[in-house]
Amino acid sequence: MITSLRHGLFNAAHAIGYTVMPNWRVERHPQAVYLRKLFRLLGIDCVLDVGANIGQYHDFLREEVGFKGKIVSFEPIPTHVDALRERSVEDSEWSIEGYALGAVAGNLALNVMSSTTFSSFLAPKPSTPKCFAESNEVREQITVPIKRLDEVLPRLLETLRFRSPYLKLDTQGFDLEVIRGALQCLSQVRALQTEASVRPIYEGMPDFATVQRALEDLGFQPSGIFPNNEGHFPLLIDFDFHMINGRFHNESA
Repeated sequence: MITSLRHGLFNAAHAIGYTVMPNWRVERHPQAVYLRKLFRLLGIDCVLDVGANIGQYHDFLREEVGFKGKIVSFEPIPTHVDALRERSVEDSEWSIEGYALGAVAGNLALNVMSSTTFSSFLAPKPSTPKCFAESNEVREQITVPIKRLDEVLPRLLETLRFRSPYLKLDTQGFDLEVIRGALQCLSQVRALQTEASVRPIYEGMPDFATVQRALEDLGFQPSGIFPNNEGHFPLLIDFDFHMINGRFHNESA
Protein backbone atom coordinates (compact mmCIF):
# COMPACT_ATOMS: atom_id res chain seq x y z
CA MET A 1 0.00 0.00 0.00
CA ILE A 2 2.77 2.46 0.97
CA THR A 3 4.71 1.63 -2.19
CA SER A 4 1.63 2.24 -4.36
CA LEU A 5 0.98 5.56 -2.68
CA ARG A 6 4.61 6.56 -3.15
CA HIS A 7 4.56 5.72 -6.84
CA GLY A 8 1.29 7.58 -7.25
CA LEU A 9 2.77 10.68 -5.62
CA PHE A 10 5.90 10.53 -7.77
CA ASN A 11 3.89 10.09 -10.98
CA ALA A 12 1.47 12.90 -10.14
CA ALA A 13 4.33 15.29 -9.35
CA HIS A 14 6.13 14.35 -12.57
CA ALA A 15 2.97 15.00 -14.61
CA ILE A 16 2.92 18.64 -13.48
CA GLY A 17 6.64 19.24 -13.90
CA TYR A 18 8.05 18.39 -10.46
CA THR A 19 10.51 15.77 -9.28
CA VAL A 20 9.91 14.14 -5.91
CA MET A 21 12.61 11.98 -4.34
CA PRO A 22 13.89 10.84 -0.94
CA ASN A 23 16.49 13.11 0.69
CA TRP A 24 19.29 10.56 0.26
CA ARG A 25 18.97 10.81 -3.52
CA VAL A 26 19.10 14.60 -3.79
CA GLU A 27 22.89 14.93 -3.76
CA ARG A 28 23.44 12.55 -6.69
CA HIS A 29 20.36 13.46 -8.70
CA PRO A 30 22.16 15.92 -11.05
CA GLN A 31 24.74 13.26 -11.91
CA ALA A 32 22.01 10.68 -12.52
CA VAL A 33 20.21 13.07 -14.90
CA TYR A 34 23.50 13.83 -16.66
CA LEU A 35 24.32 10.14 -17.18
CA ARG A 36 20.82 9.40 -18.42
CA LYS A 37 21.23 12.06 -21.12
CA LEU A 38 24.82 11.05 -21.92
CA PHE A 39 24.00 7.35 -22.30
CA ARG A 40 21.11 8.24 -24.61
CA LEU A 41 23.30 10.58 -26.69
CA LEU A 42 26.12 8.07 -27.12
CA GLY A 43 24.04 4.90 -27.28
CA ILE A 44 25.83 3.34 -24.29
CA ASP A 45 24.96 -0.35 -24.01
CA CYS A 46 27.56 -1.49 -21.46
CA VAL A 47 29.21 0.07 -18.41
CA LEU A 48 32.65 -1.16 -17.35
CA ASP A 49 32.52 -0.66 -13.58
CA VAL A 50 36.18 -0.64 -12.49
CA GLY A 51 36.51 -0.63 -8.70
CA ALA A 52 33.09 -2.09 -7.93
CA ASN A 53 33.50 -2.66 -4.17
CA ILE A 54 30.15 -4.28 -3.22
CA GLY A 55 28.14 -2.97 -6.17
CA GLN A 56 27.21 0.58 -5.19
CA TYR A 57 27.67 1.93 -8.73
CA HIS A 58 25.60 -0.91 -10.18
CA ASP A 59 22.78 0.07 -7.81
CA PHE A 60 23.14 3.74 -8.75
CA LEU A 61 22.89 2.89 -12.45
CA ARG A 62 19.87 0.64 -12.06
CA GLU A 63 17.91 2.59 -9.44
CA GLU A 64 18.76 6.23 -10.14
CA VAL A 65 20.02 6.44 -13.73
CA GLY A 66 17.56 3.85 -15.03
CA PHE A 67 20.23 2.09 -17.10
CA LYS A 68 19.07 -1.34 -18.30
CA GLY A 69 22.10 -2.39 -20.36
CA LYS A 70 25.03 -4.62 -19.48
CA ILE A 71 27.29 -3.90 -16.50
CA VAL A 72 30.69 -5.53 -16.07
CA SER A 73 32.06 -5.02 -12.54
CA PHE A 74 35.78 -5.41 -11.80
CA GLU A 75 36.70 -6.02 -8.14
CA PRO A 76 39.80 -7.70 -6.65
CA ILE A 77 38.91 -8.21 -2.95
CA PRO A 78 37.84 -11.90 -2.74
CA THR A 79 35.05 -11.44 -0.19
CA HIS A 80 33.57 -8.66 -2.30
CA VAL A 81 33.84 -10.78 -5.44
CA ASP A 82 31.86 -13.55 -3.74
CA ALA A 83 29.21 -11.08 -2.61
CA LEU A 84 28.96 -9.51 -6.07
CA ARG A 85 28.57 -12.89 -7.75
CA GLU A 86 25.82 -13.82 -5.32
CA ARG A 87 24.03 -10.54 -5.99
CA SER A 88 24.47 -10.77 -9.76
CA VAL A 89 22.32 -13.92 -9.89
CA GLU A 90 19.30 -11.61 -9.76
CA ASP A 91 20.53 -9.44 -12.66
CA SER A 92 21.14 -11.33 -15.90
CA GLU A 93 22.87 -8.30 -17.46
CA TRP A 94 25.49 -8.03 -14.68
CA SER A 95 28.86 -9.79 -15.05
CA ILE A 96 31.57 -9.98 -12.37
CA GLU A 97 35.33 -10.03 -13.09
CA GLY A 98 37.30 -10.95 -9.96
CA TYR A 99 40.53 -9.02 -10.46
CA ALA A 100 41.89 -5.49 -10.66
CA LEU A 101 42.88 -3.60 -13.80
CA GLY A 102 46.20 -1.84 -14.23
CA ALA A 103 49.08 -1.01 -16.56
CA VAL A 104 50.91 -4.33 -16.13
CA ALA A 105 49.44 -7.80 -15.69
CA GLY A 106 50.57 -9.73 -12.62
CA ASN A 107 49.98 -9.64 -8.87
CA LEU A 108 50.21 -6.67 -6.52
CA ALA A 109 49.71 -5.94 -2.82
CA LEU A 110 46.45 -4.13 -2.12
CA ASN A 111 45.95 -2.06 1.03
CA VAL A 112 42.53 -3.01 2.40
CA MET A 113 41.36 -0.05 4.46
CA SER A 114 39.09 0.15 7.50
CA SER A 115 36.36 1.23 5.10
CA THR A 116 36.93 -0.96 2.06
CA THR A 117 35.71 1.74 -0.32
CA PHE A 118 39.10 3.40 0.33
CA SER A 119 41.17 0.29 -0.45
CA SER A 120 44.09 1.16 -2.72
CA PHE A 121 47.35 -0.06 -4.20
CA LEU A 122 48.76 3.21 -2.86
CA ALA A 123 49.55 4.04 0.76
CA PRO A 124 47.36 6.62 2.53
CA LYS A 125 48.96 10.01 3.12
CA PRO A 126 49.48 11.05 6.76
CA SER A 127 47.79 14.33 5.90
CA THR A 128 44.50 12.67 4.91
CA PRO A 129 41.58 15.04 5.69
CA LYS A 130 39.97 14.41 9.08
CA CYS A 131 36.66 13.34 7.54
CA PHE A 132 38.44 10.37 5.91
CA ALA A 133 41.17 9.65 8.47
CA GLU A 134 39.60 6.70 10.30
CA SER A 135 38.18 5.16 7.13
CA ASN A 136 41.48 5.41 5.25
CA GLU A 137 43.65 3.36 7.63
CA VAL A 138 45.28 0.14 6.43
CA ARG A 139 43.55 -2.87 8.01
CA GLU A 140 45.45 -5.55 6.10
CA GLN A 141 47.39 -6.20 2.91
CA ILE A 142 46.39 -8.87 0.41
CA THR A 143 47.89 -9.86 -2.91
CA VAL A 144 45.45 -9.64 -5.82
CA PRO A 145 45.63 -10.36 -9.56
CA ILE A 146 45.86 -7.52 -12.08
CA LYS A 147 45.00 -7.65 -15.77
CA ARG A 148 45.12 -5.06 -18.53
CA LEU A 149 41.91 -3.83 -20.12
CA ASP A 150 43.62 -4.25 -23.50
CA GLU A 151 43.75 -7.99 -22.76
CA VAL A 152 40.23 -8.50 -21.46
CA LEU A 153 38.04 -6.10 -23.46
CA PRO A 154 38.21 -8.11 -26.74
CA ARG A 155 36.91 -11.19 -24.87
CA LEU A 156 34.13 -9.19 -23.25
CA LEU A 157 33.10 -7.65 -26.56
CA GLU A 158 32.90 -11.10 -28.13
CA THR A 159 31.09 -12.90 -25.32
CA LEU A 160 28.72 -10.16 -24.13
CA ARG A 161 28.18 -8.61 -27.58
CA PHE A 162 28.05 -4.94 -26.67
CA ARG A 163 29.24 -2.17 -28.98
CA SER A 164 29.25 1.11 -27.06
CA PRO A 165 31.03 0.87 -23.69
CA TYR A 166 31.28 3.48 -20.95
CA LEU A 167 34.25 3.28 -18.57
CA LYS A 168 33.77 4.11 -14.87
CA LEU A 169 37.00 4.35 -12.86
CA ASP A 170 37.08 4.45 -9.07
CA THR A 171 40.35 2.81 -8.00
CA GLN A 172 41.54 5.15 -5.27
CA GLY A 173 44.49 6.79 -7.00
CA PHE A 174 45.13 4.03 -9.55
CA ASP A 175 42.92 5.29 -12.39
CA LEU A 176 45.77 6.41 -14.64
CA GLU A 177 47.37 2.98 -14.25
CA VAL A 178 44.16 1.44 -15.56
CA ILE A 179 44.25 3.87 -18.50
CA ARG A 180 47.88 2.94 -19.27
CA GLY A 181 46.76 -0.66 -19.57
CA ALA A 182 44.02 0.30 -22.03
CA LEU A 183 45.85 2.40 -24.62
CA GLN A 184 45.04 0.02 -27.49
CA CYS A 185 41.33 -0.35 -26.74
CA LEU A 186 40.52 3.08 -25.32
CA SER A 187 39.43 4.34 -28.73
CA GLN A 188 36.39 2.05 -28.41
CA VAL A 189 35.29 3.68 -25.14
CA ARG A 190 32.70 6.35 -25.91
CA ALA A 191 32.98 8.19 -22.59
CA LEU A 192 34.41 7.69 -19.14
CA GLN A 193 34.46 9.00 -15.60
CA THR A 194 37.42 9.11 -13.26
CA GLU A 195 37.73 10.02 -9.59
CA ALA A 196 39.78 13.22 -9.86
CA SER A 197 41.62 14.49 -6.80
CA VAL A 198 41.98 18.10 -5.66
CA ARG A 199 43.63 17.10 -2.36
CA PRO A 200 45.27 13.67 -2.93
CA ILE A 201 44.75 11.28 0.00
CA TYR A 202 47.27 8.63 -1.17
CA GLU A 203 51.02 8.77 -1.66
CA GLY A 204 51.89 9.26 -5.33
CA MET A 205 48.29 9.88 -6.36
CA PRO A 206 48.06 12.20 -9.41
CA ASP A 207 45.98 15.34 -9.04
CA PHE A 208 43.06 16.19 -11.28
CA ALA A 209 45.10 18.45 -13.59
CA THR A 210 47.52 15.60 -14.36
CA VAL A 211 44.66 13.21 -15.06
CA GLN A 212 42.87 15.75 -17.24
CA ARG A 213 45.96 16.39 -19.36
CA ALA A 214 46.61 12.68 -19.80
CA LEU A 215 43.06 11.97 -20.93
CA GLU A 216 42.90 15.00 -23.20
CA ASP A 217 46.10 13.78 -24.86
CA LEU A 218 44.21 10.55 -25.57
CA GLY A 219 41.34 12.40 -27.24
CA PHE A 220 38.86 12.82 -24.38
CA GLN A 221 37.08 16.11 -23.72
CA PRO A 222 35.70 17.36 -20.36
CA SER A 223 31.95 16.99 -20.05
CA GLY A 224 30.83 17.04 -16.42
CA ILE A 225 32.05 17.54 -12.84
CA PHE A 226 30.21 16.24 -9.77
CA PRO A 227 31.53 16.29 -6.16
CA ASN A 228 31.13 12.74 -4.89
CA ASN A 229 31.03 13.03 -1.10
CA GLU A 230 28.99 15.40 1.04
CA GLY A 231 31.76 15.30 3.67
CA HIS A 232 33.86 17.52 1.39
CA PHE A 233 32.11 20.70 2.48
CA PRO A 234 33.42 23.39 2.66
CA LEU A 235 36.61 22.25 0.83
CA LEU A 236 36.55 20.02 -2.24
CA ILE A 237 38.66 16.85 -1.92
CA ASP A 238 37.79 14.96 -5.09
CA PHE A 239 35.08 14.71 -7.71
CA ASP A 240 33.74 12.51 -10.50
CA PHE A 241 35.19 13.90 -13.71
CA HIS A 242 33.27 12.88 -16.84
CA MET A 243 34.92 13.00 -20.25
CA ILE A 244 33.71 12.15 -23.75
CA ASN A 245 35.77 10.52 -26.48
CA GLY A 246 36.04 13.34 -29.05
CA ARG A 247 35.58 10.91 -31.91
CA PHE A 248 32.13 9.81 -30.76
CA HIS A 249 31.08 13.27 -29.64
CA ASN A 250 31.76 14.60 -33.12
CA GLU A 251 29.75 11.75 -34.63
CA SER A 252 26.74 12.41 -32.38
CA ALA A 253 26.83 16.23 -32.54
